Amino acid sequence: MHRPTHPTQRPSERGFTLVEMIVVSLLLLVAMLGLLAVFDASARINKNETDVADAQGNVRYGIYQMTRFIRMAGTGGLYVTQAVLNHNDNGLPGMLPTGTFSYDNVGAVTLTDTAGGSATVRPGTDMIEIRGVIQSPLVGFAESGGCNGCQGTQSVTTAQVVGNALIGFHQNDDSSNRPQFAAVDAYTAAATSARPMFVIVQGTSEIHPGCGAVRGTELRLSSYPQFDYNVGVITAPTNLTGSATFGPVDFGGTVGPRFNVELPSFGSGQPAGLIENAGVRRAGVLDDIVFFVGTDPVNDPQGLHPYLGQAIRRGNAFEITRLAEDVEDMQIAYGIDENGDQAVSRLCPTSAGDEDPNVSIVANCDEWRPNVGSGETNPDDAEFQTQDPFNPGHDALSGQHCPRLHGVMISLLAKARDPDPTFRGPAAKGYKLMNSTAAPVGPGSYRRRVQTLKINLRNYAFQG
Repeated sequence: MHRPTHPTQRPSERGFTLVEMIVVSLLLLVAMLGLLAVFDASARINKNETDVADAQGNVRYGIYQMTRFIRMAGTGGLYVTQAVLNHNDNGLPGMLPTGTFSYDNVGAVTLTDTAGGSATVRPGTDMIEIRGVIQSPLVGFAESGGCNGCQGTQSVTTAQVVGNALIGFHQNDDSSNRPQFAAVDAYTAAATSARPMFVIVQGTSEIHPGCGAVRGTELRLSSYPQFDYNVGVITAPTNLTGSATFGPVDFGGTVGPRFNVELPSFGSGQPAGLIENAGVRRAGVLDDIVFFVGTDPVNDPQGLHPYLGQAIRRGNAFEITRLAEDVEDMQIAYGIDENGDQAVSRLCPTSAGDEDPNVSIVANCDEWRPNVGSGETNPDDAEFQTQDPFNPGHDALSGQHCPRLHGVMISLLAKARDPDPTFRGPAAKGYKLMNSTAAPVGPGSYRRRVQTLKINLRNYAFQG
């Protein structure tokens, strides 16, 4: 019997064997895993860079805020030693521990919050305290009037326009073009006995005459004029718009005198002195502002997300604001004119690896302190002005106590919010600023960025 024959299958019509299918699947799986790994790494890097960019953006705002305040330090007539503090004022409450301590690489420090809590300062970081009429306008006065001697408790009043035809007029307030009175009233609207604010009145008597400055062969006298002033406390909003008054100002007590003494670290304060002939030159609401790096032990017990904080004194406590998140460290250096050339300059020749003509990485080779890892001491407040060998305490209102502090250098270290396990950069495990003793945030590797800025103190710079 004849059986039908089937045509032979061509190679193109054959199927895959099981082994071939398994091999192909494995190859596809490996390729997909590789692509996913690339996508995952790319997404992780993108996220970390976004976090760093966010941190840098926050830090830029923080630096802007600090720059604005530091440049205005001393506005209203404060001594330079009262305008910029690198030690705490142990006569004012709201900050622990008690006693005098340095703001350089602080230990366990807390600030009392007006909201009822407290802010914890990150150990090993720096703090800085700035004072002046910063967040509201200065108000001008005629040379007679204002307050009767500006001692005790008195009402401080002024006028919309002050001055005379010889020296010119000062426009204190104009409802449409220059609403200065309304700005002060708005700023002090929250003042109460529980949240007092400060007022500084400046007289017309120069108490440190002869603070000259030499530029080339030319001597310019009174380049750093220092007029007499008193600081008092208000416990109610001002009413400049309605009655041209700051209201009752208490120039006595224990708080105001802390701002009158030349050295906050020396003595117990300086009682309000008589403003001669009741000659108030100008007045304003005085701000006392502390910048610090804080942690949140309640919501962030591991301390993974420190922040740049701003604390404005309101009596015995501070109104605290978080300016920038994930700021790991802040270090401060002070530009002190030690050689009297009216500049913060380099003292040693440049060398290989130390080429910056203005700032040196070698200890004591420039007039910034302390801005290197070791070998430089944190200056005390007495070094911010020239010394009177016959009056080292600087409490008597006499002698040439001229400003030597002309600038502040700020360096901030920002980190990404989340760690990046694959990052192996030089700052992955930490970065040291200046002479910092702050421990790096860890464990884990973080992307970090540094921003440094030198800020001139415009009220204590050479007036050419």
